[in-house]
Amino acid sequence: MTSSSGSESVSLVDQLDRELTRMAIAQYETPEFELMFSTRLNRERARVHAILTVYYGINRRDCWAFVQARSPYSVKKTIWEHEKDELSFDSRGGADHQTLQLKEALAFGATEADAKKFELPPLVVSAFYGWLHIASSFPWLSALTAFHALERRNSDRIVPGGGISRRWREKLINEAGMPRDRLASTNVHVEADVDHADTVWEAIVPFITDEFAVRTALEGAAASYKVDAAYRAAVGHTLRAVSA
Repeated sequence: MTSSSGSESVSLVDQLDRELTRMAIAQYETPEFELMFSTRLNRERARVHAILTVYYGINRRDCWAFVQARSPYSVKKTIWEHEKDELSFDSRGGADHQTLQLKEALAFGATEADAKKFELPPLVVSAFYGWLHIASSFPWLSALTAFHALERRNSDRIVPGGGISRRWREKLINEAGMPRDRLASTNVHVEADVDHADTVWEAIVPFITDEFAVRTALEGAAASYKVDAAYRAAVGHTLRAVSA
């Protein structure tokens, strides 16, 4: 027989799960996401986006490191496994994720020197600082959910029509004319964030024990999604400044 407290915890987890899914899907209806996805690509715009993605990946690693340092032991272990794909080796792509991101940038004509000397636009830098603020100063459960939320909205299992990686891959193929098999990073992230979202969610669940935990988690997700929208608008503006 399930105790009333146990039933309440399951109900709270379901409540949080439903709301996080609603928020993830709603991201694609924001003006900022619409701006980015309505920006038509060519090879040069795709090259710039691939370089931005390298720096986005670096920001993710910085943020997850802050979250790991501040989380309970069981969560640290989950993040450690999560980051092995990113920093060490992901069997889906045969390399760490930054190597795959650079490989994709090279496919669009960039060089490693181009990526290293690239000057990030102010709006992009501001978004990166926003995420770092969440990771380093929000309560650990809030910060954990903030970055889980980014993977949830990239999960094909959760978002109807697919996450950002799948949708962007279609643009790269159809608008920039890049063969699918040369999208080393994008292809991996179509699959990886489904697994990552599920794994981190399982690490969150045991800590959703009361309404305060639900509110704490949702505050992190909401803040992260605001920064996410700002970043997508920044990407859209950056790409539109590149000649079509």
